[in-house]
Amino acid sequence: MARPSRRKASQAAQENQNSREAILDAALQSFARDGYDGASLPRIAKLAKVAPPLIHYYFGSKEKLWRETVDYSLGELKREAEAISQATRALAPLDRLRALLQAHTLFAAKWPDHFFMIIAEARSDSGRFDWLQENYTGVLFNDVVAILRDARDAGAIRDVPLDQLAIVLIGGILLYFTVYPSRPPKEEIDKVTVQFCDMMYSLLLDGVRTQDKAKP
Repeated sequence: MARPSRRKASQAAQENQNSREAILDAALQSFARDGYDGASLPRIAKLAKVAPPLIHYYFGSKEKLWRETVDYSLGELKREAEAISQATRALAPLDRLRALLQAHTLFAAKWPDHFFMIIAEARSDSGRFDWLQENYTGVLFNDVVAILRDARDAGAIRDVPLDQLAIVLIGGILLYFTVYPSRPPKEEIDKVTVQFCDMMYSLLLDGVRTQDKAKP
């Protein structure tokens, strides 16, 4: 029996990868919209335009699919944040913060559904939200707090509750791109995210109130 050619094997591998990504994209939409309990595997398969057995073939169970969906979205940001931390460790704290906020902003623009998925789990009584915090959201949040702490200790920002400040920064980014009136087209995402991040960074450094002019 003849072995499949390398080209056919490569095509098959690409088709498998495309099917997995289609399922993960569909799962992210379904888990964000309906929550874990409301999302159904047949509906996810229909949205992904694949046969339902393929979900079991690639992921085995709904729980495994949910966890891989989390890593498919938040895992990308976590890995990028780690890379940014390594690349910018010699910079001043606020410069490191600027780079990290840019990564958060670009991620939120590309993956708006992940925020709804997190909220859905926060409302449930399962252990999934605790797992999410321990492995993803808590890690990312603590990275921002750590940089803010360095900035405060260096005298670059005022002594304010850092966890609250981190919530304002991260929450503002997530909410903006979640409730964005119309999702920016792909070709404008980079431009929109840079503009928004610049505005957030400016607010952090300078606030919004204009300086009072001295009276004559």
